[in-house]
Amino acid sequence: MPPPLQQFATEWSGLDYDQELNEIFLYHGTNCYRRWEINRTGFIEPGRNQYSFFCTSAQDAYTYARAACMRDIGPNSFNSLICEPVVLRVRFNARTWLQVDFLKLTSGEEATSPCFTAAVLGPVTCTSIVDVLHCTHGRRLGSAETVRTFEDGTFIESIRHLKDKLGKNRLDSWLLKKLGFMRQTVEVRLAGGEVPELTSDDHLRKLRQSQARA
Repeated sequence: MPPPLQQFATEWSGLDYDQELNEIFLYHGTNCYRRWEINRTGFIEPGRNQYSFFCTSAQDAYTYARAACMRDIGPNSFNSLICEPVVLRVRFNARTWLQVDFLKLTSGEEATSPCFTAAVLGPVTCTSIVDVLHCTHGRRLGSAETVRTFEDGTFIESIRHLKDKLGKNRLDSWLLKKLGFMRQTVEVRLAGGEVPELTSDDHLRKLRQSQARA
């Protein structure tokens, strides 16, 4: 069992530790696709034996992140998200530190900045993630400021806007809108009714129904 957080930070100098708040920052190596899954589920899910592994050194975590990219690459699963190593900076306080089951010293006691690998039991909530390192998907061109791509919903909203725009500009949708409106106008007026206003989505829905029947 690891010692209490304050005792551990006192015994080992050079850690990313906030003494006033009694919080330590550990680093988790993964790839951008798994980061997207973390944002979707809300947790850093444990792997085998219900453990997830964190490092006191960001460089060590980056080594794990590159290994995660190589592990996830397959014949049918090759994309820019999987190939991008990502390091998550995660906050642990005195309560969440209790999830740490054991520590492994990786750099030797004689090192100026000791490095540990911590095995954490169970899931870790994504609200503990304070920073995302080495991710170019969330980096603006010509700027070092990072943007959390999947977090604020703007990325999904942009995809929906593009999909709607392309749907309205489809040639078959335009033809169906013109011909369908003329046909419907004649049928409704002959029946003595009023012509309802139809949107582009209504015409696309009709087009899909006619394609399904065909």
